[in-house]
Amino acid sequence: MVGVLSLAPSSSLSPSTSKSQSSFLFASHRRCYLVCYVLPQSKFEPHIMTNKPNPSHATSNLPGNTNIDDLFGKSGTPHWQDRKVKPLERRSQQLKAGDHISVQEALRLLNEMLATENLPTDIHQFNQLSSTLVYSRSSCESVFSLFTRLTQSEGIDPDDHTYLILMDVCAQRSWVSLMFGFLGRFLKEGRRVNGMIFSPIIKGLCRENRMGEAALVMLEKMPKLGCMPDVLTYGVIVKGLCSKGKTGLALQLLLKMTKHGGELEPNVVTYSIIVDGLCKEGEIGKAFNLFKQMHSAGVIPDIVTYNSLMNGLCKKGELGKAEELLNVMISEGYQPDTVTYAVLIQGLCKKGEIEKAMVFLDDMVSKGNTPYGKIYNMVLNGLCKKGETEKALDFLNNLISKGHVPTVVPYNCLIDGLCKKGEIDKAMEFLDDMVSKGHKPDVVTYNTLLDGLCKRGEIDKAMEFFYDMISKGYEPNVVTYTTVIGGLCKKGKIHKALEFLNKMISKGHEPNVVTYSVIIDGLCKKCETDKALKFLNNMISKGLEPNVFTYTSFIEGLCKKGETEKAIDFLDDMISKGCDPNVVTYNTLISGLCKNGEIEKAMDFLHDMYSKGIEPDALAYTILRQHMISKDAEPDVIL
Repeated sequence: MVGVLSLAPSSSLSPSTSKSQSSFLFASHRRCYLVCYVLPQSKFEPHIMTNKPNPSHATSNLPGNTNIDDLFGKSGTPHWQDRKVKPLERRSQQLKAGDHISVQEALRLLNEMLATENLPTDIHQFNQLSSTLVYSRSSCESVFSLFTRLTQSEGIDPDDHTYLILMDVCAQRSWVSLMFGFLGRFLKEGRRVNGMIFSPIIKGLCRENRMGEAALVMLEKMPKLGCMPDVLTYGVIVKGLCSKGKTGLALQLLLKMTKHGGELEPNVVTYSIIVDGLCKEGEIGKAFNLFKQMHSAGVIPDIVTYNSLMNGLCKKGELGKAEELLNVMISEGYQPDTVTYAVLIQGLCKKGEIEKAMVFLDDMVSKGNTPYGKIYNMVLNGLCKKGETEKALDFLNNLISKGHVPTVVPYNCLIDGLCKKGEIDKAMEFLDDMVSKGHKPDVVTYNTLLDGLCKRGEIDKAMEFFYDMISKGYEPNVVTYTTVIGGLCKKGKIHKALEFLNKMISKGHEPNVVTYSVIIDGLCKKCETDKALKFLNNMISKGLEPNVFTYTSFIEGLCKKGETEKAIDFLDDMISKGCDPNVVTYNTLISGLCKNGEIEKAMDFLHDMYSKGIEPDALAYTILRQHMISKDAEPDVIL
């Protein structure tokens, strides 16, 4: 296990790579570090993908059925030892070695190359194109297809960087067997090994939660091949452990690295990975202890470290402490970046402090940080949740006037806000306005409006809207059907709801917990608990766990039938299966017992609520008071 590993000596670390090789680095992205390989002359920039490769170009069944030799030329002799490159009839003028290309452009070129056979003329062009796609996690299968054509048809051989790219694809997709195949081929060709070639192997094994094997590669396989792991190699294991929620083991490994010292002395990247992992696990105290340990060890935290800590504090709702840490960070010479602002704005919006969030947003823009769409959506959603839909609309219109082109997400936020306020007509008008301006709604838009109509009890309008949605080419999903089924059940149209359920299943949509729960609730409200029980058993047989709403519905149905003993049995069964009753569950049972004249039992359950730390609400007291008065009992007994 990784937690009890002894460190290998680091006296003979692998030689540094030459400038012609790809550089190995840790790249900061979204408050955590990812291991990646980049061409020295190429700068990766994230872009929004608009083009998609033709699926027919992808290599079919690549991970499971691929023999590594099938990806290369058929000759047993490595091409790089006896190169015979067949000249191409046409040279692609669109891809020149050293030029940076965007993800969109890379996708376009890849599609064109696969469709027209206008292939790269050397391996460096392939590396440039594929690295842009692979590191943006785009069209990896098509990259393999292009590689196979180059090696088999054109006689172009891979270099070290090509192997790194292909193995990194395997690590991303958890194609561990194929990844080891590439390593075997790499070694068979007599290439020089270094830490870079093993990092995708370790990363892929960690992704598969095969930590022991990853440690074996690092501590045994690498040294046997004359390649000693360094702090970057250990960083890959640390990252893998943290990504799987095993920060305790990561801390043990960090301690061993610290004791060993020298070339294995943890750096800011190592510390920051673990700080981020602890924050994601809610271990803020431990994260700050490690933060202090960094300082003691002479390792200066960077902005990524601060962002992770602020994110952890915001998720805990400790916004005051997050702002204090922001001031400390600034005093240390770090200016907030886009991630810093995003973390704080999200935290403030979740707490309903929208005005303060907007102050941070203005500060962000004034300091030259460009907010991305998600940040604007946080503010918009926060305004809508507070019921300030007019302000939200002004905010959206202001963004549009400044040249921002919104996606469907902010429109959905506004429609949801209007529906929650019960302003369905305004929401419908907003949908029409959205469409008239060229913004296409999606299934979420329709689901939101359907939910609003159903909650207002306008089931006929909801049904009409449902069929209008289908006529416009939108495919209903499980949420759509469940929303309509719930609306029908609330109106007592249980048989129509069951017809809709059958229709949903016939369309290939499996009911989920919510679907079953609304059906069970509808049946129980009709006192059809026997039918409801069949649905409950069917639900459990499919591996779906009933929730508190499901059980409470049953308790209500049984109480309505006067079967309070069965209702109590259901409560016991619910608790035994790890589903804790809430105040609604107890209110339902107390009400049923009172209506059945079982006041003492009702009192017992009131005390049971207290013993479980559930604070009875006014309804529980009101129910008991009314029934005790009707029985001429002393009402102050329960006060």
